[in-house]
Order: sequence, then structure tokens, then C-alpha cells
Amino acid sequence: MSRNKALKRALNNRRTSNLPYGFEQQMMRRILLEAERKKKHSFLWGLIVISFVSTGMIAAMGYILTYYFSFSMHLTLPDLSVSPQTKSWLVACGYIAVLMLALLGLDGYFRSLWKKRHGQSS
Repeated sequence: MSRNKALKRALNNRRTSNLPYGFEQQMMRRILLEAERKKKHSFLWGLIVISFVSTGMIAAMGYILTYYFSFSMHLTLPDLSVSPQTKSWLVACGYIAVLMLALLGLDGYFRSLWKKRHGQSS
């Protein structure tokens, strides 16, 4: 009971402060920007840690296979004979794949330009 009275008294005795116009909005914007920055920072560090751990695991696997299991990293492939018709198909498919990648890259570049010029709405 006395606790409620103390709270009521403290709330009644508090001073009102005159804050500048838009102070709350500016503070919320700063808080949201800081939260976004921390989120990006933690995401970046997560990617770095995952990359190092993955690289370490691959290196450890190679080391273990090479030195403990006497596994040769130089695998011998059988001689593959490729006919001229197959070579032409491979060249055509490679050309199409490179063309598609180039077009996808251009599409991404032009979309980013479009978003910069016409706002971030989408």
C-alpha cells in the first residue's frame, strides 16, 4: 500500500521538461539506425566467422586425408575422348551460359540504377 503511495507521489512530483520539437522522432530514428548498424555488424562478423571455420574445416579434412589416410590429392582421370560434335555442343552451351550471366548482371545493375533514381519503393 505504501509502495503505491510512494509511486503516486513520485509521479506527481516529477518535473515536466520542455524538449525541442521533434526530439522524440529524432531519438527514435537514431535508435533505429543504431540497431540497424549493430544488426549489420553482427551479420558481417557472423559471415567472417563462418568463412574462417569453413576454411579451417576444409584444410583439416585435407590434412587428415593426406597424412593420416595416405590419400593422394592427385586423382588420375581416364583419358576422355571428346568428339567434334560434342565439342561444338559444349562451346554452344558455354556461350549461352556466359550470355545469360552477363544479362543477369546487367539486369541487376540497371535495377539498382532504377531504384536510385525513382526512390526505394518496391
